[in-house]
Amino acid sequence: MEVRRNSGLMWEALNIVAGLVAFGYFVSISIATRQHFSSEKYPLGMYLISALSLVGLYLFMRFAFVFALNNFVVSAALILIAFALFVWALKHSREKKLSLAFDEETRIDGIIVSGPWKYVRHPFYVSYVLFWLGCALGTLHLASIMVAAALLFIYAYSAAREEAALKLGRYGGDYVEYRKRAGFFLPRITSRN
Repeated sequence: MEVRRNSGLMWEALNIVAGLVAFGYFVSISIATRQHFSSEKYPLGMYLISALSLVGLYLFMRFAFVFALNNFVVSAALILIAFALFVWALKHSREKKLSLAFDEETRIDGIIVSGPWKYVRHPFYVSYVLFWLGCALGTLHLASIMVAAALLFIYAYSAAREEAALKLGRYGGDYVEYRKRAGFFLPRITSRN
């Protein structure tokens, strides 16, 4: 009986830790949105992303602090990987001026090809997708799954818009070559010739 109660307390504590890590990641994204990305005004699409994100975070936090997370290990691993990828991407993009998603005037200050950009063209979006996938798997709640799916679609759409602007911009030729080496959201196994 005592072992069962102690393991229950351990899982409760791990759920709380997962909730705190998820909250920390969310706060980091919020701070980066204001400090790392620059846009003249907050784009309309970002309001949709923000609203969906708040719903997703609320659901995950509710499960982490009130109920119990499902697939705890997978959920926590995805959230930690998302956090690490986000920090890695921040480190390699500090010198560039990046626009917010859906900014009408996409600012292109060169092409980043180091760090996570060596493998994928949109590491920030990949980080966000991994986070929301971890949240969806942690709750297994239909609304959380729908939030993750909607955000995946929105991020992919925004990334495609950004790529169209990059191909037409000053660095278009370089970007077309770079696309042959790095995957969209997943790393390339082999490069295309």
